[in-house]
Amino acid sequence: MAIAISSRKLETDRIIGLWRALDFSRVDIVLLLVLLLLQYPLWFGAGSWWNVASLQSQLHQREAHLQELEQRNAKLAAQVQSLEHGDGAIADLARRRLGLIGKNEIFVWVIPHDAPTSHPHKS
Repeated sequence: MAIAISSRKLETDRIIGLWRALDFSRVDIVLLLVLLLLQYPLWFGAGSWWNVASLQSQLHQREAHLQELEQRNAKLAAQVQSLEHGDGAIADLARRRLGLIGKNEIFVWVIPHDAPTSHPHKS
């Protein structure tokens, strides 16, 4: 324990000796402390460089997402416009989604050549 205390004392004496060798006055020390206190918010506070970089990253992500949503909204607005002002769009939508057939139309179901065929009686 005496060795630990004496080594701490030697380390403290060495730091004090270095400090005195630099020949700082009390005004210099006060100004250095003020400078450090003013720098703290810049590096670690709410408006710090780290916080600003993080917020910019979030902003870029949200702008990209917003652009995707604006494109989707433009497509939906075009569909609404088409449905409001054209009978062909309603008929086409009814054919595709509901399978409706108009008057004087013939329903033809084309089965692709490479479609799997099932033969229930074949073993």
